[in-house]
Amino acid sequence: MKKIVMACLVIFMMTGCSIGEKKSAVFPDGDFFLVGHRGASAYAPENTLASFGLAEDLGADYIELDIHETKDGQLVVMHDKDVSRTTEGHGDIETYTLKELKSLSIVEKKKDKTTVIGPSEYLAVPTLQEVFDQFGDSLNYVIELKNPSHYPNIEEKLVQQLKQNELIQKDKKGRPRAIIHSFNEKALKRVHKLNPDIPLLQLISFDEGEEAELSKKKIEKLLSYADGIGVSYEALTPPFVNYMHEKGLAVFAYTVNDPETALRLQAMGLNGIHTDKPDLLGNEK
Repeated sequence: MKKIVMACLVIFMMTGCSIGEKKSAVFPDGDFFLVGHRGASAYAPENTLASFGLAEDLGADYIELDIHETKDGQLVVMHDKDVSRTTEGHGDIETYTLKELKSLSIVEKKKDKTTVIGPSEYLAVPTLQEVFDQFGDSLNYVIELKNPSHYPNIEEKLVQQLKQNELIQKDKKGRPRAIIHSFNEKALKRVHKLNPDIPLLQLISFDEGEEAELSKKKIEKLLSYADGIGVSYEALTPPFVNYMHEKGLAVFAYTVNDPETALRLQAMGLNGIHTDKPDLLGNEK
């Protein structure tokens, strides 16, 4: 234990970070959130009730999930707009009814092995409402709007569903119950216009080997609708994180799956990380 503490202190000194720097007012100071990326997707089929339940057991503060809309207007949880990677089916989600999606078996591909798992309550494509019904107040949510241009009015449907489930508020620890993030700036701005109380994170990608950097103009634009950003962890540097915090923007990193990197980012002052392994810091419940 002493070795871990000393290692963390060394990392703090190496990064030149200081405790107490300004962070986004939306997220409590001092918190470092572990966001279960598509649940506990390193251990269970992604974006299923089984994966989300395991993420809860492994100590995730939030579960991250992706939403699309079916042919009959239901919000469902899946990463790709095409069902072929994670199910036995083929074609885009928008061409399926909910009943048809529910009939598909989950396909889990790991290395050279492909396993077909028959549809069941916990291993089937869930609706967003089923996730809320299953986990209620026991988990908080990071919801990604995927390909929103394919689904007219999906932002309105999502905002309404969050409202109906009383998720546009903070939990007992002062943390947002639900956060929306997306690479699509237009969709996030639309959500902000619909309800400015919903915390938003703008996902931003940088080229391989490129260090994160944003112009003053870009930051001003972000501040008009977003509460923070999500960035690939490889691009992050202590000066960049410090500067974002000075501007009042939270910083989250994706996707971190080893403890050493997680501790380094925590020492850098990040608000949280997305991980396929919510137990990577030994925080199981």
